[in-house]
Order: sequence, then structure tokens, then C-alpha cells
Amino acid sequence: MTRLDPNLMRQLLETFRIQLGERLQAITDGLLALERTADADEHGRLLEAMFRDAHNVKGAARGVGLENSAELAHALESLFATLKRVRERPAEHLVNLCLAAIDALPPLVEAEATGQPGDGQAHALMQRLRAALATPASETGASGAPTPTSNPAPPAALTPPPAPIAGGDSIRLPVQRLDRIADLAEELQTAKIRLDDHYQASRRLQEISSQLLPLLERLGGDGGPTARRAAPDAEQMAECLDLAAELDELAGSLRIAIRATVSHLRPLASALRDDARGLRMAPASTVLAPMSRGLRDIGQRLGKQVELTTSGERIEMDRAILDALRDPLTHLLRNAIDHGIEAPAVRRARGKPDSGRIGIHLSHEGGMVRIAIEDDGAGIDPQALRAEAVRRGIVGAGELAAMSQTELLDLIFRPGFSTRGQVSEISGRGVGLDVVRVNLQTLNGRVTVDSTPGEGTRFLLSVPLTLAGDHGLFVQAAGQVFALPSQFVSRILELGPDDVFELEASQVVHLDGEPVPLRDLATLLALREPAPETGDRVAVVAINRGWLRAALRVDQVIGEREMVVKPLAPPLAGHRFVAGGTPGRDGNTVLVLEAADLLDAALGDEGAGPVLARREPDSDRPAPRILVVDDSITTRTLEESILVGAGYRVRTATDGEAAWEILRNERFDLVLTDVEMPGMDGFELTRRIKQEARLADLPVVIVTSLGSEADRRRGMEVNADAYIVKSSFESRELLEVVGQLV
Repeated sequence: MTRLDPNLMRQLLETFRIQLGERLQAITDGLLALERTADADEHGRLLEAMFRDAHNVKGAARGVGLENSAELAHALESLFATLKRVRERPAEHLVNLCLAAIDALPPLVEAEATGQPGDGQAHALMQRLRAALATPASETGASGAPTPTSNPAPPAALTPPPAPIAGGDSIRLPVQRLDRIADLAEELQTAKIRLDDHYQASRRLQEISSQLLPLLERLGGDGGPTARRAAPDAEQMAECLDLAAELDELAGSLRIAIRATVSHLRPLASALRDDARGLRMAPASTVLAPMSRGLRDIGQRLGKQVELTTSGERIEMDRAILDALRDPLTHLLRNAIDHGIEAPAVRRARGKPDSGRIGIHLSHEGGMVRIAIEDDGAGIDPQALRAEAVRRGIVGAGELAAMSQTELLDLIFRPGFSTRGQVSEISGRGVGLDVVRVNLQTLNGRVTVDSTPGEGTRFLLSVPLTLAGDHGLFVQAAGQVFALPSQFVSRILELGPDDVFELEASQVVHLDGEPVPLRDLATLLALREPAPETGDRVAVVAINRGWLRAALRVDQVIGEREMVVKPLAPPLAGHRFVAGGTPGRDGNTVLVLEAADLLDAALGDEGAGPVLARREPDSDRPAPRILVVDDSITTRTLEESILVGAGYRVRTATDGEAAWEILRNERFDLVLTDVEMPGMDGFELTRRIKQEARLADLPVVIVTSLGSEADRRRGMEVNADAYIVKSSFESRELLEVVGQLV
């Protein structure tokens, strides 16, 4: 027998691996569709397709010398042939058996290909498939199917091994795409030849200038500044003029030629870049297709019935994005079936079909792909969500009451948030949906949620088609230029001393009503010692990743542009804050900073020194005292930090009654109070203050979420001096109001 060339065998094996993944996925899809349909003609069509796929796997395995793999595929093929004759839906234990065989084939192929012994599972599955073949044909269908004498094949793992996208390291391409890339490469080669000609012309320019310069020096004389210069020789002058004319003509023609070549290169480079990026694209179905199998197995484990529908799965996306989407999608689908979809008995009692529905729908808008994951389950219980938020101290009761429905649902993305009371094998292990949001933000994407109790939940994900076109914000710190990935930059600010506050021995700024640590980028990068800026304004870049936020002071914001990030050689390759390098405008390499490392450092103790010099209050008189009254610890802390940072002395109270008791014993220059508080609310506290002779002149500022005209009138009726609505709250506005009143 002739032995094949080893290199050829390696190529055949790689081709077989690619084909194996596609064929096994097709058989899996067919088995799942077989379970969902009751049409006998459709059964026959599906079984015929699966029979052909198993037959092809068997033949290909034998072609590359994998006899054990071929035998397992042959057993599957024979079972499908038997089922075709029955023309009934096979019993669940037979579907489980076939799926178990599909799971066993890839590791069996790898073991045979590398000469490793198998684990015996494949042999046991072959015996069970042959035993199923021995079952009378009338007993293989779903109707009246007998309980098998041996234990049924267990469901596959909750998260089956991800199928490699288009064969892992190998990809299959249309010949037309390869032909186009070859044509573009030839055009680029032509342009390269033209550039070689331009280079030779530039050398001639240098030769002419080297001849012209000595002539000009001789014509100018070699004496001192007062030396008499000889009249220029006519022959030398003519030679100079000739060389100058040739120089001018050559420079002009070279400029025109280079411009034409660059104009020709620009579309070629863009087209080649787009085609090269296209090589990294794969249909979304490569990730979505295995999801049906995972949901089926989880449903079996939980005693629930689930149908998965998909649309838009043919949309092509960057393979890197598809790989990164696998975990967030799996997490959301697990939550949908575990938390959302009810048990069949519960669904029947609510007038729903026994089988729950989960849909994944993709659409393409511009350069973004929107992925909607929706179910018809129980939805998110707002009362349970509120109770859990308060129990975990994520928000206070007053702050919770002021939240809109969207803001309330957004709490589920907070770290560690869960309304699940117990740990399960599917979910509830403390890894919450914050991971989904962080992973999507890494892709420059986002996620939102909408839910109707009793009807279902809908998650909407938005991700770019490709990561190839990265953008960066270029900034300067300590005289050096750095790039920050744009997807992590949330805001660019210019701040003055009045915008910076002291909180726990650290400077902070307030963004969207929350204190955010302020750090000096150059200090974090150990480029200079911490020293406060004494100028009036500084440039600040706010970065965030998930719920982590920080503000970085920079010397200058240069601007945003597209960048190509490349890995760096040691020692920069191992630097903590460096993600890579990108070409700068002047040809040098600009360091691209790692946002996650910067956030970790900024949120820790690193670089916690003063960034901007604070204005000291007037030392001739003591700072005014302000009483802050609010039942929300978040709001109290925020208002206290703003006021303390502005030089005021602050005391806090958690409700109206506590504040009234404090006011009876201590003197203050102003009261800042919420309205909605347990016991005595802010309106009643203000009324009491204004009716007490000793306190009648004490200014009272109401800061509340109640913004209706009726509420504002109530504030006027109790003689409040100012009324600020939290939805439009800004630290500058608060400080201006307080400054006027004290």
C-alpha cells in the first residue's frame, strides 16, 4: 500500500477537521429540529440530511485513516437509516444518544490523529448505538417509546465546547475573494515599482544639489565679510543656472509623480485593507448555532421546555467580536432560561404554552450590529429588584424612589447584583450581569434591558461589525504623547479649582452626580513627582470600564484619530500600563495605554496626591456651617463632598426628625434638605424652621427629585429659600445658590 506524503496528510487532516465541525453542527441542528416538529414528511427530510452528513463524516474519516472515528460515524449513519424507515419522531433517549456521539467524535478524532489512546467513551457509545439498531423499528419512535434497558445518555455539558469559527486557525474562502486580493497585490507591486523610480529621481536631486552648492560657494567668494568678491565667471554662472533649472524641473515632476502615485495607492490600500478585514469576517450563525444545543440541555436539566428562534444570523462580523460575544450571549441565555422561563405547570397556570420561547434577532445598522435577546418568561420583578438594591446598600430608599423604570432595571448590571436567593448550577454564583456589560464595553459596545412582569424580558446589545478600525484619543503628559482607546473615554473636561473636591484624603470631581477620583496621568505613569497644578484650568479625560470610573489630568488633549495598535518589543511589551504602539503623525511610535490598568491604579492609592491647587477660604472668618438632611447615603455623601470641597463645614442628618433635634442644640448658616424621607419630610422640616422665631432667618434649600409645579408651590408655601430638582442637579448650581444665601 502506498503511503501518502506526511505534509499532504497534515493538510488532509486539517481539511477534515474543518469539515467535521460543519457536518456535526448540521446534524445537531437536524436533531433539535426533529424534536420540535410533528410533521412526518419533515422528519423524513431531516433524517435524510443527517444520514448524508454522517455518511460523509464516515467516508472522510476513513480517507485520512481514522478508523475508530469512522466506525462511530458509521453507527450514527446506520441509526439514522433505521429511523428513516420509521418516519416518526425518535424518542428523547435516542436524540440524547445521538448528541452524545456527536460530542464524542471531535476528541476521538484528535486522539487518533495524535496517536493517543481513547478514553473508552466512544466504544461504549458505539455499543449503545448498535443496541438501539437492534430495537424493533416500531419501538424507536416517540409514540410509545420504551424505556431503554441501559441508562439514557446524559445531557451534554451545560456549555458544550465552543465550535471553532470556520475551523479555528484555518478559514475557507471563495475563490473570487482570493482573486481580488491577488489583483490588488499586483496593483500594489506596480505602485511599488513607481516608488522605486521616484527614489532614483530623489537620488538625482541630491546629486544635482551636491554639484550646485560648491559652485555657489565659489561664486560667493571665500574671503571674510569685508573681502572683495570677484565678478562671477560667465561659464560658471551658466552652469549654475543649468543645474538650478534642472533641479527645479526635476523637483516639480517628482512632486507631481509622487502625488499621482499616492492618489493611486490610497484606494488600493483601502480596498486591500477592507478585503483583508473581510477575511476575518464570519457569519453570526457560527456562534448562534451551538446555542440551541446548550439551551436544550439546560432545559432538560431544569425540567423546562424551551424553543430558540434566531434571525439575522447570516450577518458577518469580525471573528474576534464573535469570539468575545460567546460568553455574554451564553450568560444572558442561561439567565433567560434559569430566571425567566417558568416551569411548564406554572406557564399553564398563567395561560402560556408549556414551551418557553427565547429569540435572538440580529440587525445591521451602519457599522453596528444590534442583537436583541428576548424571552416570554416571568420578567423582572421590580419589587424584588428594589428590595435587593436596598438590602445590598447599592442605593438608598430616597434615591430608589426617584429612579425611572429604565434606571431601576439598569441596577441589574451592578457588580454582584442578583435577586436569586440561592446558588444553582446554572447561575447565581455571584458572577452577575456586570460581566456582560464590561465585556461589551471592551468591544466598544453596550447593553440595555427592558422587562414587563409576567410577559418577558428583552436585552438589547450593540457591538461594532469589526474591531479593525480602532480609534484613540491622543493626549500629552509630561511632554510625551500617549493614546487612550476611545471606547474607554467617556468625557473630556476642562476643570478649575472650584470643580475639585477633597474626599478621604484624595481629590475627586463629580460626574453625573457621583464622586470620581482625580489623578495625574504623568504621575500614574511615574513620569514626574506629584505636584498640584496652580493654573486656573486643567484638561481632564474621564475613562470608564463597566462601573469603574476615573478622571485623568493631562497636559493637553491633542485629538482623536484612527490607529493601528501593534505589539511592542521588550521592555515596553511587559510594561504594566502599555497595551501596544501605534504610528504617530511624525513617524514615531505612540504608546497606547491600557485603560484597565489605569483604572486599577487610579482607584487604588497610586497617584492620590493633589492634582489641582485648591483656593483656600478666607481665614479671617470661620467657614459657614451647613446641615445636610437626606435619607440616601449616596446623596448625603455627594452633597457633603461638594460643600466640604468648597470650604464649608458640614454636618449631616438622616431624616427630618434627627435634623430638627440637631437644630435645637446647634447653630448653622444654612440647611440643605431632601423632601421624601421617613417620618418628618423636608416640607414639614422647612415649615417648622421658618415658624421658629430663633430659626426664621435660617436659609433652607430643598434638593429633591420632585419637580412638578405642585411640589414647587409646596416649597414656596413653606417659605423655602431655594428649590433644586435632582434630575437637573449640578455642583456649580448648588454652590452658587449656597454662596448667595450664606
